[in-house]
Amino acid sequence: MLQIYSISDMTDLIRNKLEREIPDALLRGEISECKFHGSGHIYLMLKDAGAVLPAVIWRNTAQQLPTLPAVGMDVIVYGRLNVYPPQGKYQFIIQTLQDAGRGELYVRFEALKAKLIEEGLCDPSRKKPLPAFPSHVGIVTSESAAALQDMLRIFSHEAAHVRLTLSPAQVQGKGAAQSVRDALELLKDTVKPDCVICARGGGSIEDLWEFNDEALARYIADYPIPLITGIGHETDHTIADLVSDHRASTPTNAAETVCKYWRDVRNTLNQYDASLASFAEGYIDRHSRRLLELQRYLSSRRIFETLAAWDERIDASMNRLIRGTSDHFRYKNTRYEGLRNTLLAYSPMQVLKKGYALVRDKHNALVASVGGLRSGDDIRIEFHDGFAEAGVKSRKEKGHKKDE
Repeated sequence: MLQIYSISDMTDLIRNKLEREIPDALLRGEISECKFHGSGHIYLMLKDAGAVLPAVIWRNTAQQLPTLPAVGMDVIVYGRLNVYPPQGKYQFIIQTLQDAGRGELYVRFEALKAKLIEEGLCDPSRKKPLPAFPSHVGIVTSESAAALQDMLRIFSHEAAHVRLTLSPAQVQGKGAAQSVRDALELLKDTVKPDCVICARGGGSIEDLWEFNDEALARYIADYPIPLITGIGHETDHTIADLVSDHRASTPTNAAETVCKYWRDVRNTLNQYDASLASFAEGYIDRHSRRLLELQRYLSSRRIFETLAAWDERIDASMNRLIRGTSDHFRYKNTRYEGLRNTLLAYSPMQVLKKGYALVRDKHNALVASVGGLRSGDDIRIEFHDGFAEAGVKSRKEKGHKKDE
């Protein structure tokens, strides 16, 4: 008859067999995940072409390492296998770690990064500014991603009036890069939002690898709508981040960045509201104390007639206060709307849409006067929907003869 074991007994059998029969060993692999815990321990995932192995560096060992581990490193580690019963998993306890050279994925990443930088795709001059007060924002991410819920929560709290359009995409695994391109294309060709957030949560270097696709990087670099990326955690960097108009550390931070100026407006209005409430409360409190003083003073002098008169005066004062407060609120609201409309009217993009244009010299500096130009200079003329390269054939200052 077969013996019936408890889960703990079976785990102990496995642990004893692994730890007794498999000796301490030297292993070589690539670090695909690396998490520094608040306790001081470091949790890793080692991998090669055929398998992955969880590993841990205890705090005391980590404090003595000559080199800290990082995602993408090719390392040689010495240690032993260990079984952790509470989670029913085995892991490799690392006692020493040496950098054996960068892993294959890291090398490919650095090569593509260098190539795109040399071509100028990462230059700040190519990057479009994010709109200060967007009214319509496109989002490219997975419909089921926790990152999407985080971003929706931020918009709901900070800028609930902003219209959001989700263009779903696969954000992990083979084909994700093409899926993201298709989602971006759909937003560009249909709804045309004021800006776009492309985001996904954290993961290993393999999970994020599709965002290092060269074709996707070139598409993002040429994307006509201001685009902000929020890919992975703060320590994660992808090629898509390098070529986007703005890189946020996380999806949540991307939403916060887009909502920043709307949040400032909301905070200002809240301050006005608090100030008015405090004023009204103080006004009522002062007059209430005055009323009590008068009641005590008049207690022996035709008290009922006197109090009735004061009641009428207080009612009249309260009515004036209510009307004054309402008028003040309307004034502040009208002023806010006027300031908002003025800001929008003087937005550079709004001015350009009226037919104006910006002129930049060959150093990309704005040309504010014809005196800053000479015949033969190369210039760049920027419109609200693009730019044109041109040359100065001749120039003429007001009150002066034309320069040839």
